[in-house]
Order: sequence, then C-alpha cells, then structure tokens
Amino acid sequence: MKTTLVLDPSSALTIVVALLGLSILTVSLLYYALKSKRIRVTNVYLSGEPESVVSSITPSVTSMYWGFMKRFARSLYRVLVEEVHTGSLHDWYKFLSSWLALLVLLAVIVLIASIIAGW
Repeated sequence: MKTTLVLDPSSALTIVVALLGLSILTVSLLYYALKSKRIRVTNVYLSGEPESVVSSITPSVTSMYWGFMKRFARSLYRVLVEEVHTGSLHDWYKFLSSWLALLVLLAVIVLIASIIAGW
C-alpha cells in the first residue's frame, strides 16, 4: 500500500524557506570558518614612477574630477577609497552584495505593492 503526502501551499512554503535558511546558514558558517585570517596590505601602484609624478602643475579633467570628489563628495570618496578600493576581494564583495541586496529588497517591495494594488 502506497501513501502520498500532500501539503497545503503555506506549509510547503514554510518548509522550503526553512530549508533555504538552514542551507544559507550552513554555507555562511563554512565560509567564515575557511576564510583566510591574513590581511594583505599593499602600496599604491604608480606604474613604477615616483610619487612626484602624481601631482601635476596644470589641472586636467581627471584632477578636476578628483578635486570635486575630495571636496564636495567627501563621504562618497571616503567610502570608495577606504572600503571599496582596498585591494581585497572580500571588501569588494561586501560592498557589491550590500547594493545588490538593497536592489533585491526594493524589487520585492515593489512586487508586493503591485500584487496588493492589483496591477
């Protein structure tokens, strides 16, 4: 005699979400357990030139851009230099995944709002 288990959609969804959460937790714990604890610090690469080459007498478009970034967009510049452009792939991944998570959250909110509004 063969029995078949039939679940209602909300119970099936709960089970799937619980298994997904458990798998994400397992992968995260495995990642942090195996992640390298060594931090690599490197100097700025200037193509083998001395630092005196970086400062120019006449402002170029690039110099004006970075002047704007340092003066008027100071917090954005600080985030770009200190958190994103550290040379560590892990820091870049954290920054990129935070923005992608924000976009996914926004998409889910818009989807729920469109379902509720009946669009």
